[in-house]
Amino acid sequence: MDKELHCRDLGLDCEFLACGKTEEEVLRKADEHAQAVHHIQGFSKEHYDKARAAIREGVCDPEDEEEMISEACGVDCCC
Repeated sequence: MDKELHCRDLGLDCEFLACGKTEEEVLRKADEHAQAVHHIQGFSKEHYDKARAAIREGVCDPEDEEEMISEACGVDCCC
């Protein structure tokens, strides 16, 4: 089963979904999204632990993930 992490599960008003085969892949994608969209430069230990705890089992659909990446939320959803 795949792993997934929704940005909204970290307290952000954002529909982004990071999905991957491993926790590490999901965390990497979430970190890239956080930097690009929310202007968060790297995960602190606290953010990393919170993100890791929020990862759930799921089934990744590559087409859905590409859509989520291309439609990543804008400035209005940043914290």
